[in-house]
Amino acid sequence: MIAKRMKRHLDSDVVRLSGVETLIGKDVEIIVLEDTSAPQSADAGLRKRIRGSAKGKVWISPDFDNPLPDDALSEFYK
Repeated sequence: MIAKRMKRHLDSDVVRLSGVETLIGKDVEIIVLEDTSAPQSADAGLRKRIRGSAKGKVWISPDFDNPLPDDALSEFYK
């Protein structure tokens, strides 16, 4: 038997867990335990965002705002 223990903050009814790809297609038992000792906060598990931390790391093409070619535009309306 293989046991995997992961702590996650649930913010949706859809749960995606890394590291369980090898279990797809196998019979598994999933046990959900609520951690009552952790503080209940809306920001639990989220990192604080720092403004300007991506400065110089993002590049946008000069033609970004130009209209799409007609053939590419027609693909959206099929």
